[in-house]
Amino acid sequence: MERIYLDHASTTPLHPEVLRAMLPFLGECYGNPSSPNSRGAAAREAVEEARGAVASLLRAPAEEIVFTGSASEANNLALKGIALAAGPRGGRLLAAATEHISVLHPLRTLQRQGFEIALLPVDRQGLLDPGDLREALRPRALLVSVAHASGEIGTVQPLAEICRVAHENGVPVHADATLTAGAIPWTGAPDQPDLVTLAPHLFYGPQGVGALRVRCGTRLAPLVEGGTQEGGLRAGTEPVAAIVGCGAAARLAAAGMDGWTARAAARAGRLRMILQRRIEEVVLTGHPARRVPGHLSLCVRGIDAEAALSALDAEGIDAAGGSPCTTAVRKPSHVLEAIGLDPLLARGALMFTFGEANRDGDAERAGEALAGVVERLRRLSPLALR
Repeated sequence: MERIYLDHASTTPLHPEVLRAMLPFLGECYGNPSSPNSRGAAAREAVEEARGAVASLLRAPAEEIVFTGSASEANNLALKGIALAAGPRGGRLLAAATEHISVLHPLRTLQRQGFEIALLPVDRQGLLDPGDLREALRPRALLVSVAHASGEIGTVQPLAEICRVAHENGVPVHADATLTAGAIPWTGAPDQPDLVTLAPHLFYGPQGVGALRVRCGTRLAPLVEGGTQEGGLRAGTEPVAAIVGCGAAARLAAAGMDGWTARAAARAGRLRMILQRRIEEVVLTGHPARRVPGHLSLCVRGIDAEAALSALDAEGIDAAGGSPCTTAVRKPSHVLEAIGLDPLLARGALMFTFGEANRDGDAERAGEALAGVVERLRRLSPLALR
């Protein structure tokens, strides 16, 4: 029986069309985009075509797209770039308490360097209140960083309102859109983030490349120096094949987004209904409506998520228990803590994310498998007795 992949929030399979676009640049098309010869010109043209495709997905000018090695690097460039560009006078950076660790860790580093950091609370569904942001904005605020959606609980933030509040106070906004780029259409509204992070491996593109939209006029200091590539913001020879794959994935996402999201949302909805019917004491996490299509996050009382995921893996089902960047260290989820979830209940946190790797029937098979796993674990676990 084929395995079922329900971990699209950590990575997605490379689309065959993306692979075909990349292959020439892994072989005969090996020019350096900075070289002044024909091969260099061909590589440079391919990079710029990809830049245009990513810009189109974000409804931004092509010259505002900077390619990086990952979404984590893009987040670091946004935060540290803003802070370092401000110079020794320091300042204040604000972020939601539920941000990814590739935002929270750079903020801690900046705090040690003398910058003031404020983590803003969210409600029990993971939403940041724009009114709370307005009250938190003070003189010398440099940046507000709010993920468009949480990878752990799927909640989509009211980004336009957040941007409006920040911009009214003259403060730029950074949004980590790794979970929503390619899944939720980007608006062309005036109140857009000034800095936007995306990762093509979350919309059927390659790993090892990311992108940061930098709105014209936004001052950043580079993290990687030693060349003029990417407008001087990211020195080093560009990974042409990966960038070409990023552009190909962006074009596919723009064309197929409606179908992708409809299928993913329908399958996640079926699994949700099965689990609520078959398993007692299932607590859904995140906002019930404002969420990433295909994203289902929940906690099952009386089980340990690690044991459940291991049992599901043995039955051919790939799922997750939280952010893949924090699961390995086995620390309590700061996201679940931020929404006020009971720590004992949080031990049973699971996440199932659907996408184009799925087929009809996957939700039903996964639901039946998890129901059996929960029944077995509750018979064995002391957690179930509390």
